Amino acid sequence: MSFGIKIFFIIITLLQPLSLFALNEAKVRSAEKYFIDKSRNLSLAETSEWRKILFFQHKLFSSAKGIVDGKDFYLAEDGKINLQTELEATIKAFLSDTESKNSAHCKFPRRLKWLKSHLDDNNYTIPVQKCNELEKWLEFVNPNGAVLVFSSFYINNPSSMFGHTFLRIKNSSDPLTDSGINFAANPDTSNILAYTYKGLTGMFEGKFSLLPYSIKVQEYNNSESRDIWEYELNLSKEQTINMLLSLWEVGDNRIDYYYIDENCSYILLALLDTANDNFNFASKFWLWVNPSDTLRVVYSYPNLIKSVTFRPSAEKRFRYRYTSLNKEEKKLFNEILDQKKVLLSAKESNSKISSAKVLDAITEYIDFKENLAGTEESKKYPIFRKQLLTSRAELGVISDSIKIDPSHSDRPEKGLPGGRIGGSYSHSYYLGNLFDLEIYPVLHSIESPSLGYSREAQIELLSGSFRYEAVSKQIYVNKLDLVNIVSIPSINPPLYPVAWNLRLGMKQDYDCDKNTYNSSCATYFFSGGAGAAILTEPFQFYFLPQAEFSYQNTNAFEVSLGALSGVTLKTSDSSLLSSKVNWMKRYSVLYSTWRDHFLLENSFSIQYFTNFQNKLFYNYNFFNHEWQAGLSVYWHFY
Repeated sequence: MSFGIKIFFIIITLLQPLSLFALNEAKVRSAEKYFIDKSRNLSLAETSEWRKILFFQHKLFSSAKGIVDGKDFYLAEDGKINLQTELEATIKAFLSDTESKNSAHCKFPRRLKWLKSHLDDNNYTIPVQKCNELEKWLEFVNPNGAVLVFSSFYINNPSSMFGHTFLRIKNSSDPLTDSGINFAANPDTSNILAYTYKGLTGMFEGKFSLLPYSIKVQEYNNSESRDIWEYELNLSKEQTINMLLSLWEVGDNRIDYYYIDENCSYILLALLDTANDNFNFASKFWLWVNPSDTLRVVYSYPNLIKSVTFRPSAEKRFRYRYTSLNKEEKKLFNEILDQKKVLLSAKESNSKISSAKVLDAITEYIDFKENLAGTEESKKYPIFRKQLLTSRAELGVISDSIKIDPSHSDRPEKGLPGGRIGGSYSHSYYLGNLFDLEIYPVLHSIESPSLGYSREAQIELLSGSFRYEAVSKQIYVNKLDLVNIVSIPSINPPLYPVAWNLRLGMKQDYDCDKNTYNSSCATYFFSGGAGAAILTEPFQFYFLPQAEFSYQNTNAFEVSLGALSGVTLKTSDSSLLSSKVNWMKRYSVLYSTWRDHFLLENSFSIQYFTNFQNKLFYNYNFFNHEWQAGLSVYWHFY
């Protein structure tokens, strides 16, 4: 063979891989063009399914965009705001020749499944790839259904005061061994004011997590003594897997946490939407989201809820044990608790069953008071608690199961939506006819009917009212509450919880000028106090000594001391009669003068239909003899 022929064959051999590569590239480009053209003809990027898979949401005053803020979730440079370019970038990624665990096939299995169902045909198919890590993860989770879980309001923790929702993925006969899907912020402060500011401005990073359900039960049920409500969802296995594939896609990407709208419950609804093409739960909320409201939206979907299960809090479990004791058993309970040792009389003078009831009640009491969860040991009663458990075991008696059936009014999905807007007409002795526009984004007032809410808590953020005076023809801000929280847990021996309140905002001081609106009488204030409350159905009483620091142009800086007290009468699940007195002794720091404030406020509220509430009210100011009477109508909404 001549030298020239040899050179020719060498060149052909070297160029053959390049030609095959070029042929493969041409085939990929042809497939890309085919799939992109087909997706455009089918308008896939405009479908609700694609929007939900990409977590695109439309909010008030803004166009639709993706809510995932991590840099690895959207493939196109403008994928967070452009559904079409993200779809085309995803198609190109699936047709690339990468075969690693970080390939698009393994990172975005939900998109892959959905696109293949719409684009594959006899001409071209989107290639698949084995993803070992994803398969192992799905095998570990072993999804066989899903449960929406609501942990009740916990007013002593800023991150939990509105309640919390998360998902439980069923994989066994024992719910405690299931997996929990949780979305939460990673707060760097427990200060309620700092938390509110950062939460409102999206300064907290939020992420999904998958963890044993038993950990969440210990955290909410025991450590924080919160009731847990479980709503089993009527989802097929495939729908549950669809949701898990979307969770896998989000992965460790952050979603900026906003207290009012993009919070735990809203993000969880967006994830739930990916399970079923017919779900559009997140789109029901366009401004703010309360966790309990998400329950109402899901609960209202036809045939979606299979069953509801209630897990009582540590406090309720103790109260159940304690109230089941007779007079002699309660006496023994107190004796043992006072002496911090198990008395012989607990075994000798009582039956084993009676002794077991007493020791069970004491154990529940210690666990509740110390917020013990799981295998945590008592810090206040370490030796005593071990003695209790040993003595209890020696009795050889099986404890009665705790059977607490919550009332209809306790069920969180039964309440009115948390946001409300309303108007009121009233007549004032000095100011004449008044018209108010009132806005309450969240959540509940102790003067409102308690169906679906706790009677022992009031939580209001960013609420306020605008007033129009018919006589002077003036419009102004009558009040604005950044924070208005009241916690009035009832004294119920042997538990003596502290009632407290906190309020920060602006209000018009009509003691300053009773005849008309005066801008110099606007008062900026911070107030709070602590006291006690008693609940004896249907009445509720509370008394809270108060301190207030305020500023206004007329009286400059003031320091005030006084008390806030009130009584409510629950006339039915949907109506409430309320009366409260706010008395303050005010001292002007600049002018060294004292003045009094003594305001009586009475109201009767009733809710009707599914989202309306009326309130009749009468207020009387003992200091300047001003009175005001009127009617308010509120519309509750998501």
